[in-house]
Amino acid sequence: QEASAAQAARTEFELVQSATAIIQMAVQQVWNRPPSARNGMRAILQISMLPTGELLDARITESSGDTAFDRSAENAVYSAAPFTELQSLPINVFNTNFRTLSLIFQPEDLLN
Repeated sequence: QEASAAQAARTEFELVQSATAIIQMAVQQVWNRPPSARNGMRAILQISMLPTGELLDARITESSGDTAFDRSAENAVYSAAPFTELQSLPINVFNTNFRTLSLIFQPEDLLN
């Protein structure tokens, strides 16, 4: 029984990792890079979603220190939504991990 619980936990972790990666990639693909963006900048957004993947809210909880960068990150989250891939998650996994999600926005392809 412990083995099956461990397997379920591993599977849930993989589901969460995979869905989070999908959201981050979707957001980065639609992101409009402001001229002020630099390597090492990061903003943390809190996003609230429905089980359908619809976005209820996105707001900066930790600023990068650059208003244009923060706003561009928020706009990218709104542009990338809805995250329909979340519909395939078991509801308990969604409720625990994605109803409210802290998303670290730190594009790696920034130029210095």
